[in-house]
Amino acid sequence: MLNRDHEPQPGPDDLPDPTDPTGPVHPYAAVPPQFKHAARPTPPDAGPPARGMSGGVAGLRSRRSFPAVTVGVVLALLAVVAVAVWRIGDIGDLAGSTPLAGPPSSVTTPVTPPSSTSAPSRPATPSAPSTGGAVTPDWAPALTAFYTQPVSWSKCTGKTNHRCATIAVPVDYAKPDGDRFELALRKVSATDPSKRVGSLLINPGGPGGSGLEYAQHASFVFSPEVRASYDIIGFDPRGIGQSSPVGCLTDRDLNLLFAGDPTPDTRAEKAKLLGDADAVTARCAAKGGERARHLSTAEVARDMDVIRVLVGDQKLNYFGVSYGTMLGALYADQFPQKVGRFVLDSAISPNQTQTQQMTYDIQGFESSIDAFTDWCVARSDCALGTDKAAARGKITALLDEVEQNGLRTSKPGLETIGEGWASFGIFMCLYTKQSWPTLNQGLREALSGGGDTLLTQAMAVVGRDASGHFAASSYLQAIIPVRCADWRRSPQTPALVAEEAKAKAAHPLWARMTGELYDNCKTWPTPGRAPTSKTLAVGAAPILVIGNLRDPATPIGGTKQLAADLDSGTLVTSDHDGHGTYFAGSSCVDAAVDDYLIQGVVPKNGLACGLSPAVP
Repeated sequence: MLNRDHEPQPGPDDLPDPTDPTGPVHPYAAVPPQFKHAARPTPPDAGPPARGMSGGVAGLRSRRSFPAVTVGVVLALLAVVAVAVWRIGDIGDLAGSTPLAGPPSSVTTPVTPPSSTSAPSRPATPSAPSTGGAVTPDWAPALTAFYTQPVSWSKCTGKTNHRCATIAVPVDYAKPDGDRFELALRKVSATDPSKRVGSLLINPGGPGGSGLEYAQHASFVFSPEVRASYDIIGFDPRGIGQSSPVGCLTDRDLNLLFAGDPTPDTRAEKAKLLGDADAVTARCAAKGGERARHLSTAEVARDMDVIRVLVGDQKLNYFGVSYGTMLGALYADQFPQKVGRFVLDSAISPNQTQTQQMTYDIQGFESSIDAFTDWCVARSDCALGTDKAAARGKITALLDEVEQNGLRTSKPGLETIGEGWASFGIFMCLYTKQSWPTLNQGLREALSGGGDTLLTQAMAVVGRDASGHFAASSYLQAIIPVRCADWRRSPQTPALVAEEAKAKAAHPLWARMTGELYDNCKTWPTPGRAPTSKTLAVGAAPILVIGNLRDPATPIGGTKQLAADLDSGTLVTSDHDGHGTYFAGSSCVDAAVDDYLIQGVVPKNGLACGLSPAVP
């Protein structure tokens, strides 16, 4: 067990800048309690199976693979669709590609081919991570220019000990001579080179979360022991953030996601809501063009393999949170023999069915709202009173009132907000215990007709300023293209409509938070990903899958399913509230993850970690 008694504080280069009005908020991945120095509220992950923004178009749950997910945004993540999973063997017969021009030099890492090693199909422990150097050529000849391109690392702006670089990857792996994405990378070198194990590629979820930002604040995300042992490498996925951003949605489109009535009561209201959803999706497809049709998670996984080779690793070591677990699972399924040490935190499975996802979604919300109301009614200042049985009804009644009359705010341009912004603000406050006091305050204000706290929380998560402008790096830009590529289409059959109606009647508050159930990919020009097989990543080294028992965004049911669906999945659960498990308050989880990443010790499958300390 690692000694965690004397952890150093984050250094100046790792602290958030309190003067920076744009961040960091990290709406897409779990931010631990230590991440409390930021100037704004920090509700984590607004993504993976997040239930989506329940406002306007967003309020339509973009169905993941089951009958209940939000249509266009945050919830849009968890559907199950399909785009052929690119495998190296699929393009082995393609012609060679044009050599790539390397970026300006600073520190250049060439890739040279050494001898290869083979891994057993079901090793008892993770393969020892590579410490860098030459990598055996294990890619299709047509992709040689990408896998052997020089990488020039130079000082990142504003960070003395971080290094940044860009690399090129094909927009379409089936056409490597065609258009290219430029991917932005950030490396935080191991703090103790004598203990260096290798590189650890990271992704914060979303989809669309910035891996550059995630790596920038590595001290708040990883233990000192992990940072001593690994070069932490973050990247913005293709088409997102600083990686040749596609930006297919305008500010008008994004504002529309929250502006409408997510729970229409008439045919006319429903027609407008669904019409707006289809129109936003169609505009995104038209504006994004060919590049927007190549933002699938399967293709990002292909990019990760290029990164693996360019940083000199025989096998990929990976830490993914939330929707980042989808990325890790698809990488492992495509490249099982390249899996090193993988941690998938707060997970979803690419194999989830409609029925399973409906069950998980309700379970995650119900357990989280129960935990919050238990905490709240025990306080003398609880906005919901002291009767737990009545607490949920008060929130439902509040949303009904907001639907009719709105909430007043002091934000220019949003002097009155509707149910969309309000319910999204409520939901995001459930992502972490640390936001429960904020939710209590926001509910108290809302019950008196005010919406400032809930709106501030919601706007911070999605990167919207008071003028109505959304940050270019907002993960919302990725929601529609990624959802429509990653998940199976879900047409509204009579059986599905009946199932949804039954679930809504049994869970009225969940129904209010979820909004209209609709597949927002109806007008997307390409099909989604077709699920492959039940067992994922056959032959991969042990993969650690962890999750909280009460997670509103990626419910524990999905985490357990991914661990079971992976051929070598190992499950660790935490009796904990909120989204994000590692380095978030459980010393049991932290020790299991650190021992695995640093020493290669695989915890017992099914390890159950106990209660975390209570929030005051």
